[in-house]
Amino acid sequence: MFKSKGSRAFALGAVGVTVVAATAGVAVAVADNVKAPYAQAGATVEGNGTVRLAKGVDEVRRLGTGDYCVTFSDSEFNPSKVLPSVTSLNRGKIVAYSWGSAGTACDMTKRQARVWTTDANGNVADAWFSIVIN
Repeated sequence: MFKSKGSRAFALGAVGVTVVAATAGVAVAVADNVKAPYAQAGATVEGNGTVRLAKGVDEVRRLGTGDYCVTFSDSEFNPSKVLPSVTSLNRGKIVAYSWGSAGTACDMTKRQARVWTTDANGNVADAWFSIVIN
């Protein structure tokens, strides 16, 4: 199809740009790249939404500054039957979570948890965090 090296390189580069543009704003989790034998699911997430480590997490979306949506893999995930823990991995930052209601940007009926991060004064701020479902 592409006879010259230049044509092949251009075509592959165009595919790469298309993939990056299509996934902007969503950090797809690397499938189970951490050993966590006592956790059902969890992730370590950078302030920009990039997933560093994950187990049982499909994706993390950064909805805005300090606002993230974590989607869990397990099709039988039930927020009312899990023990979540969220922790800030930045000094002086505060992190909280919530199970969103149906139809919101982060919907618990779709196996999602919403995570918010703030600075020590309560101002919205991006921060590294971890979330673990025990």
